[in-house]
Amino acid sequence: MPALQHPGVYVMEVPSGARAIEGVPTSTTIFVGETERGPIVPTKIKGRREYERLFGGYQREVNGGTNERVLMPLMMDGFFQNGGGSCYILRALDDVGGLVKASRSLGGSKVAEAAYEGFWGNSVSVVFAKSSDDDAARWRMVVFYKDPTTSKTSLVEDWDKLSANASDPNFVVDVLQRSLFIRWPDGVTAKRPLDADLDVTALPATRTALENAAGASVLAAGSGGGAAAHLTAANLLADHLPKLEGIDDAALLVAAAEQLLDDAVGQEQAYKDITKAFVEYCRDGRPKQDLFFIGDLPRLVRSTVSGSVKDARAAKNGITSDHFSAVYWPHIQIQDPIGAGINPTLVIPPAGHIAGIFARTDGRRGVWKAPAGLEAGVGGIKGLDLKLLDAHSADLNPVGVNALRNMPGAGSVVWGARTMMPATEWRYVPVRRTAIFLRMSIYNSIQWAVFEPNDEPLWSALRTSIGAFMKTQFRNGAFAGRTDKEAYFVKCDSETTPEADQIAGIVNVLVGFAPLRPAEFVVVKLSQITQGAS
Repeated sequence: MPALQHPGVYVMEVPSGARAIEGVPTSTTIFVGETERGPIVPTKIKGRREYERLFGGYQREVNGGTNERVLMPLMMDGFFQNGGGSCYILRALDDVGGLVKASRSLGGSKVAEAAYEGFWGNSVSVVFAKSSDDDAARWRMVVFYKDPTTSKTSLVEDWDKLSANASDPNFVVDVLQRSLFIRWPDGVTAKRPLDADLDVTALPATRTALENAAGASVLAAGSGGGAAAHLTAANLLADHLPKLEGIDDAALLVAAAEQLLDDAVGQEQAYKDITKAFVEYCRDGRPKQDLFFIGDLPRLVRSTVSGSVKDARAAKNGITSDHFSAVYWPHIQIQDPIGAGINPTLVIPPAGHIAGIFARTDGRRGVWKAPAGLEAGVGGIKGLDLKLLDAHSADLNPVGVNALRNMPGAGSVVWGARTMMPATEWRYVPVRRTAIFLRMSIYNSIQWAVFEPNDEPLWSALRTSIGAFMKTQFRNGAFAGRTDKEAYFVKCDSETTPEADQIAGIVNVLVGFAPLRPAEFVVVKLSQITQGAS
């Protein structure tokens, strides 16, 4: 308070005591699966180009120098085309080869290694050359990479005026931390390679030309670790889930599993194992239970659609289910970005596209709106793998399989909004996700209450803060009810926190809300008007 020394009016700002609660993100998605290359820790990206820069393209190199298709970039296409914003990529690798980085020695000492683990490092080449400033203590490293999708080798990075002096701004160890392809090997003393004598003006344009150039020091990376083909078992994909600890701004989880691309014998079991692991992680592996899993069923194309639906229903009934997850079926047809011939088509699981629809619906309507209906059109596809009818939906909906349907005037849409446990109070996707949103928003924003005196002033502050947040959500249309009293309540007083709890250092806040449930069944009753009736 200022000193009151003269008569007059004094104006002072007084804290209101209310602390605002900020809603958590609801559509940031974590994708777990194989990629061409890239870091093996969760990495946040905000666009398709950023994914390509960090993780590569549609194919990857496997042991023996052969290439195979990668599902992850196809899911990225669908995610961003359907309204997805930011997401995390967790690159998964088998442990064949010990997850080592490809490297190569020169003069008996390591002078370069791949930036990340995996067989992709076999396609990296490094050329040492003279520094452009002709400083005898400096050198240049030019990086070439053979793209497995195009099979073309091109210059991807050029690092000039490198120094072995740790105090130099161009210290090689620090500079190469910015590289997407190479690193100075860990534990190897930085020094100028003896072979860095190639004149930069004579630098060839391709790897083949480099290998044939006199005086060129080409470092084709040696053997690296990584998956020999697919991850050999579903539990290897799940083994990477503990790496997600500390990621607290995501709300959705997707498995980009190559095993689900085929309809071969054994794929149904792979699906069950993958889904079981991811569902259990959302339920038990996350103490805050802050993730919702978007899953797929195997392709299951049979001689008849009814036969496919029967097998899909059986596949769903044979897996671990929980209300922190939902599954979508059938698969979708997309334009094959690297296919041969005229208008090539590829069939993939829909989870990446569905995650984008979740994000789009959250942005337009809110997390309490079901990501289904005529608004939930699936963009970026050529069509659905199977044409489902009302009778088929009637078989799938009760067991918690959300169908993708072709609807007149709307195209391909999501036509289901149930969790994998449809016989519980958490049967609807938006109800479960709204509860996660409310719980995490309140949890994150009342940390200030810890260690405060456990008495009425604290209880009142909690009621005020949480009540204001719930009222905002009610005004946004998140709850059922005509008035705020019908829509929600917040209770925190001596009744919820009796003396025994106060002595134990516990304060209890009771928050309830009336959820908005989607109108699954719209019943229209028609009757004739009898002539002469009043």
